[in-house]
Amino acid sequence: MNPVRTLLLGTALAAAALPALAHGDEDHSEPNPVATPAPMAAQGPRAEAQTDAFELVATLEQDRLVLHIDRFDTNEPVVGAQVEVDTGTVQARATPSSPGVYWMAHGALGQPGKHPLTITIETEDTADLLSATLEVPTPAAATPATATGLRTEPWMAWGLGGTLLLSGAGLLALRRRPRATSPGSTA
Repeated sequence: MNPVRTLLLGTALAAAALPALAHGDEDHSEPNPVATPAPMAAQGPRAEAQTDAFELVATLEQDRLVLHIDRFDTNEPVVGAQVEVDTGTVQARATPSSPGVYWMAHGALGQPGKHPLTITIETEDTADLLSATLEVPTPAAATPATATGLRTEPWMAWGLGGTLLLSGAGLLALRRRPRATSPGSTA
């Protein structure tokens, strides 16, 4: 096959792949967006509650409900407390896992919907009752790109752009080189 045709075909195929790099409704108006860490948000659904004595953040993580409990006035983790969680259908004692962190198997809390929680916390000097609602969203339907595993990365766009640039430069170089004449022909 002619090298010019091969180069043109490769360039056309690379250009045809450009629409695959298109992506959704991202806002590109801010040149350097500031990323803020969100470790708790990345863990899944969460609920918060507080009283004059305690603060509580409950997160749904994999197969358990994790409770982060601290004292309201000092932010000290609550250690050695008796913690019971009533979900309306199940009442269970939470197990301590680290200072201020308690957990229990989540059971039906993993189902989409709003789940009322009543948490009883008893320490040596204080007892309190906290109420919160854990809202578990309905799983979003997979988009065609995620269903097929197609992901767009910035390096893909740069790579394709570089390929197109090199193909164009190669085509230009092939067009400008002098044509070889065959013996016996007149130029």
